[in-house]
Amino acid sequence: MTVPAAPAAAAPDVVPPPAEGNGRAVVRRSRTLRILLFIAGLAVLGILAGLVGWAPIAANLARIGGYFFVLVGICGAAQVAFTLGWWAIVGRPHPMTFAQLFGTYLAGDSVNYFTSVGGEPVKAQLLASKMAFGRAFATIWVNRNADVLAQWIFLFLGAVVALTQFELPAVVRWLVIAGLLLLGGLVLGFTGMQRRGFFGPILRTLLKIPVLRKRLQHLEDDAHDLDEKIRVYYHREEHRTQFTWAVLWGFLGWCGGVVETWIVLKLLSPSHGFASACAVETLAMILNSILLFIPARIGSAEGIRMAVAAVVGLTPGQGAAYALVRRAREIVWLLPGFVILLKHHLVDVAHLRLQPLPAGDRTP
Repeated sequence: MTVPAAPAAAAPDVVPPPAEGNGRAVVRRSRTLRILLFIAGLAVLGILAGLVGWAPIAANLARIGGYFFVLVGICGAAQVAFTLGWWAIVGRPHPMTFAQLFGTYLAGDSVNYFTSVGGEPVKAQLLASKMAFGRAFATIWVNRNADVLAQWIFLFLGAVVALTQFELPAVVRWLVIAGLLLLGGLVLGFTGMQRRGFFGPILRTLLKIPVLRKRLQHLEDDAHDLDEKIRVYYHREEHRTQFTWAVLWGFLGWCGGVVETWIVLKLLSPSHGFASACAVETLAMILNSILLFIPARIGSAEGIRMAVAAVVGLTPGQGAAYALVRRAREIVWLLPGFVILLKHHLVDVAHLRLQPLPAGDRTP
């Protein structure tokens, strides 16, 4: 599960600026684009609130009241479940405590909210003192695949409920089906690439580009070694068992969102039951996955949740309150991850971006 973005000026830059001028220009353009998208998202959020009106939103937020802390607790339990999936992949004997792994997960997840995958090398860097960077990154990459597989299973089951229990607009039905097929294809393709070798083939392709050859050639051995570490998790029986446990824990973590949505719906509109919660959570997740390029999906996530809530019969005020509560409880879990990044000096506060990884810790 991810957490929402900080203000646009605080969006971390997970790609260390290279020495070359062209590289610096690319980083600056990328950072500027993220800031502009974030500002646009805030504008959309403001427009949505203005259209609905603060009075009905405030009235529905009041109905949730102290249950907000219950939602925060459920979100935290889901985070623990996701970490337990990673814990299973790491295997015994564990080189770190579960608390250390949980803190590492929160730190990386806070970065992933902005970049989708930028938090993975951060997690490996935080574990560098406990296990080799290459082994840490291999466990992270395999767990990422297990998590996406668990998400697809969750979405498939939720989509069955949504498509059979509710009269959805034709365009929504086709988007749901297309989203499931696309994600399923990505899971199969990603698993196959990990079993055969993922980083080596990609690096060899990049080395065919003259301008990149000198910069990346020294990574060939590291990429091969990392592929070998990842392949182990798909070819040894004990590691396949670990992968299965990771999928099960990930599925349980994704179910936490349904429980949260069910509680909110019962508070805002008691006539809506668990089927409505499954439909809202599933449809919102599938549609939001289309907009991963927007930092923290600010504005877009709220708009989609409001639209999905309207499909199952909630009022605009109820949909807006639901969307804002989900955003707020995520902010709560953003803070500890950011504190951990600061503690380990991985954040350059002066420029509000992630520090480059030390060169000595990059090799597997």
